[in-house]
Amino acid sequence: MFISDKQTLSGYLLALTAVFFWSLNVLIAQHFATDLTPVEFAFGRWFFALLILLPFAWKNLIAQKDFLLKHGIWIIGLALSGIVLDNTLIYLAGHTIDAVNMSLLNLLGPVFLVILSAVFLKTPVQIGQIIGILIALLGVFTIITKGHWGDLGGIPWKSGDFWMLLNAFCFAVYSFLQYKRPPDLPQTTLLCATVIIGVLILAPFFFSLTPPTEWKHFSMTDYSIFIYLGIFNSVLAYLAWNNALSRIGTVKTGIIYYLQPVFSMSGAALLLGTTIGWPQIIGGLAVIAGVYIVSRHQTTASQKK
Repeated sequence: MFISDKQTLSGYLLALTAVFFWSLNVLIAQHFATDLTPVEFAFGRWFFALLILLPFAWKNLIAQKDFLLKHGIWIIGLALSGIVLDNTLIYLAGHTIDAVNMSLLNLLGPVFLVILSAVFLKTPVQIGQIIGILIALLGVFTIITKGHWGDLGGIPWKSGDFWMLLNAFCFAVYSFLQYKRPPDLPQTTLLCATVIIGVLILAPFFFSLTPPTEWKHFSMTDYSIFIYLGIFNSVLAYLAWNNALSRIGTVKTGIIYYLQPVFSMSGAALLLGTTIGWPQIIGGLAVIAGVYIVSRHQTTASQKK
């Protein structure tokens, strides 16, 4: 019993660790939006993550190269959705909206995942899930419109809202493609292979927008951000999340994920001086409630099969 309780506690702590680091991503995106381009953010982050992963995954990459090459299209899909777009869009959104809105809108990933599963896997959508989706969408509408439902023409719509919704969709695509991962393929190996492809895709954009002659403009702060994101937000957070899944299961781990806006909103208020208004609070609660309802009904349906 003692060992079981200890494993459960460590699982929660690992999940909280991952969510905490991910919540800081939107704060960094907002604070450094004018210093670094979205492509510089994404390439720098995953380049340093790759340097960390390669020594640990190299032997498995060589041993399973035939399998990885055979499923190259699948890995490219993972890289595009989870490495290239899923990160670049966050940093792009940071130019026009604040960290609070980014973290709240990003929670819609599980809702998009349900829709993708219904369309491509013919997974039945329950009434409870539809209700949850509608509640979440109502929350998103409240956040974007700042509560001014009756004056749509006077609302200053921002591109960052769209980029974050697209980012949430990319997260759903990445999660959807994860269904095809063979159980005997280590997560570290798959992550490293995905990061390699993602870095190769980002490299031409990075070098065309930021040629080597301009690298001298990168400050020590910029490099520190790249290294931080590569170590904590990319490698450690991912490994902590996977270990949490194996210790406390997908349901309990998924519920911890919904605490991300709490960390982001607290950090935005304390570190960036962001004012949190009632539309963000009400809309955020609606998004969290809606996503929770969708995920809970999805889990219940899976258990009945």
